[in-house]
Amino acid sequence: MRSVALGTVFVLIAAGTLAADVSFTDKPQASKSGEGVNIRFTLAAPTDVEVSIVGAEGKVVRHLAAGLLGTNAPDPFKKDSLAQEVAWDGRDDAGKPAAGGPFKARVRLGLKPRLDQILGRNDNTLSGAISALTVGPKGELYILLADAFRGRAEMRVLDRDGKYLRTIMPYAADTPEARTEKVGHVIIDGKRQPLVFNGQGHCFYPLVAGLRGQTMAWHPDGHLVAASAIGSMCNHGPPRHLIALHPEGGAPEKVGFAGPLILAARGFMGGAGEAYVAGMDRLAMSADGQWIYAVLYKRGHAVYRMKWTDKDAGAPWLGKNEAGADDEGFNDPQGLALDKEGRLYVCDRGNDRVKVYSADGKMLGKFAAPQPEQIAVHPATGEIYLMGRRPGRYYDLGKAGDPIVSRILKFGPWKGEPPKEIVRQEFDIKKRVAELIALDASATPPRLWASFYTGYGAANALLPMIDEGASLKPGNPVGEPGGLHYPTFMVADPQRKRVIVSEVGGGHSTIDIETGKRAAFKLPGNDLSLDRDGNIYLMGNYGSNALLRVDPQGKPLAFPATGSNKLEIKFRAYGPIMGLRGHCIAPNGDIYVRRSPDHALVSTVDVFGPDGTLKRTALVNGCGSGDSGIGVDNRGNIYLGMNLKPADEIIPPDFAKAVPADAWKYYRKADRTAPWCYLYANPYLFHMGSVFKFGPEGGQIYGNYTPKGGAPDDSLALAKAPADAVAYKSGYLGWDVKVAGAKWRYAGIGIVPHSFDGFTGDDGCECLQSQLDADPYGRVYAPSAFHSSVEWLDPAGNRIARIGAYGNADSAGPKSKTPEPEIAFAWPAECDYAEADGRLYVSDSVNRRIMVVRFDAGATAECDVR
Repeated sequence: MRSVALGTVFVLIAAGTLAADVSFTDKPQASKSGEGVNIRFTLAAPTDVEVSIVGAEGKVVRHLAAGLLGTNAPDPFKKDSLAQEVAWDGRDDAGKPAAGGPFKARVRLGLKPRLDQILGRNDNTLSGAISALTVGPKGELYILLADAFRGRAEMRVLDRDGKYLRTIMPYAADTPEARTEKVGHVIIDGKRQPLVFNGQGHCFYPLVAGLRGQTMAWHPDGHLVAASAIGSMCNHGPPRHLIALHPEGGAPEKVGFAGPLILAARGFMGGAGEAYVAGMDRLAMSADGQWIYAVLYKRGHAVYRMKWTDKDAGAPWLGKNEAGADDEGFNDPQGLALDKEGRLYVCDRGNDRVKVYSADGKMLGKFAAPQPEQIAVHPATGEIYLMGRRPGRYYDLGKAGDPIVSRILKFGPWKGEPPKEIVRQEFDIKKRVAELIALDASATPPRLWASFYTGYGAANALLPMIDEGASLKPGNPVGEPGGLHYPTFMVADPQRKRVIVSEVGGGHSTIDIETGKRAAFKLPGNDLSLDRDGNIYLMGNYGSNALLRVDPQGKPLAFPATGSNKLEIKFRAYGPIMGLRGHCIAPNGDIYVRRSPDHALVSTVDVFGPDGTLKRTALVNGCGSGDSGIGVDNRGNIYLGMNLKPADEIIPPDFAKAVPADAWKYYRKADRTAPWCYLYANPYLFHMGSVFKFGPEGGQIYGNYTPKGGAPDDSLALAKAPADAVAYKSGYLGWDVKVAGAKWRYAGIGIVPHSFDGFTGDDGCECLQSQLDADPYGRVYAPSAFHSSVEWLDPAGNRIARIGAYGNADSAGPKSKTPEPEIAFAWPAECDYAEADGRLYVSDSVNRRIMVVRFDAGATAECDVR
């Protein structure tokens, strides 16, 4: 077995794809050779080559060879030669006599990936939970969109009319490095690459996996101050800090990213941790920027006051740990605001009142308000805006019996006595529940932005409420339907001009390739592939233990050999129905399935014939339960995503200068420097995988299980590995592993989750992953969140190109807000090379879109084949 080192790949690229002269010195010529044909040609310089046989209609009937010429040129190319000869036996990719002639041999050189189109993205689709609202000094509306359960977070900026302007988290590709260095990045080949801090949360910032509802504060220098994540299903008990965000992305240069500690790390909490917690944090800033006032999750019935330079939040400044109803106490304190005189207003929800304090903490008075949760004070008029809401989960609120659980109120200014209530709007729980407010005091007249919960699974409603003095007039809701929310599994169907997309928690839809329109599409499972006729193969729903086949309309289609559209395959649908390990349809129609029975159990590659007959179990045996991604070429070679690492190169060289090679668990090692001290696990071990190539004969992984549990099958014991098996460490370095039968390994792809060798609860989640693909030539398209790219490899493991580079949603091609890079990914999740149109389709879970890439040849030549 040969492990392809990144250094080797760089040499090949320098001599290959970047060659100045992409041309032929001798164009293709075909000559008979026995029953077959030989195709000869010569290049002017080394580059990548693709050789195929095309029929009368221009469609490829046989993919003969593709890859980089040079020292490690893949078979059947000659190594270190510009003169090449490739044989064709007259058969198609399925091994049958080719039909549809007359035929031509086509040779393409120097393929360059180019952005073809973007599908599914709508900047004005505000899907997911709106967790925070705030209005900036210019009247721009900042919206924190968070999927708190797993941890994905995004911050968008809208104009005063609610139209999209930009995304600042994750930051744009052209953000100055001085601001992104504070968040965390590494320089690779002269380009800045964000660091991955949480694989399941899809986070390029530390401390944000599991952000919750909060009120953020503006510093007079123009940056935002927020409270970091409470935690998520797979990010238990993190340390909590105040964090600073630049309004254009990244962290402000003067103060950095992480500020005072507001809650010490707690570590593993059991179950899903704090994934379902609805905790809130409330912040306010003094006019001179010296003091930050905070009401903090799990920090008692108190108000804290701190400076950004403080080590931690310290002791309560107002109130106590225990609830109280007297003038010194609070019962569930909530929102904070300051007026132009520096007075501090504190929502005391449990006591149905708002308390007013001087800048030095002296209580000046109080006034009654029903369950006040959020507050804003107009800096010029002093008028007070309140949002009141009964505490508790929405499910519990609905059982309370009271139809009114939330309201928005307006009061006159504080003048030393309780202000007059001017406006009260109450909301029927059956229609909506008020969640957040943010005051645009620079607008004339003032407008109060408000978001509302409108029902389980529905997007939050967001609208402006125009202050007309004696009333708050609701404006038109902002946001548009139609955009993707959280795309993952996806398959392209160019023959029907559509892409079928699955979303985390959102079911399936189709996107019209020509018009971009989306339509619901019901399917009984997930993880999708197509055969040549457009029939759909997918893994069944949770507990089904079946692979299903349906026709292009989604109707059950029986396998000829079984009379049923189900093939029995025992697997765990982690997620549910998200942590599927992958399957594909080979060029000959065989069905290759990665079967993962459960956490910490070894997984296999099983093969079924096109008619549903089981042909081979455990063709590759002993893979990890979290390993994911599979592709098969027309020679029967198998390409798998696996999380294994050589002991002498735990972290790939690209990242070794920035990423520690330690496999820590939670926060017991206090000597890690920032930002790694904020993380419960090392994501570069936890989630970084590799492509392994196996021949048609398959292979076996030995010892890939916890030594405490013993071998699940004696034949998989480490001691049974043959002498030529190659040694590795398991994903999180928990045990030694050996691999037999693999031809090469290419590192740096994924995410490919570890296989329960470090964590054994929800914190070791294997649910979200990535899926690679292979075309019939054996070129591999492997998504890498770590490089924000698709690693394009030839059949010998040479990297032909790194397709794309980091960019947030504002990088949308040459005419977009951020025109470079042309092909931009934040978090590529699944690749699908569509043979029908020769384009690559890639889902991007963070940028909420499907990127479509075409491949333009630097030179093309054909010759007749007779």
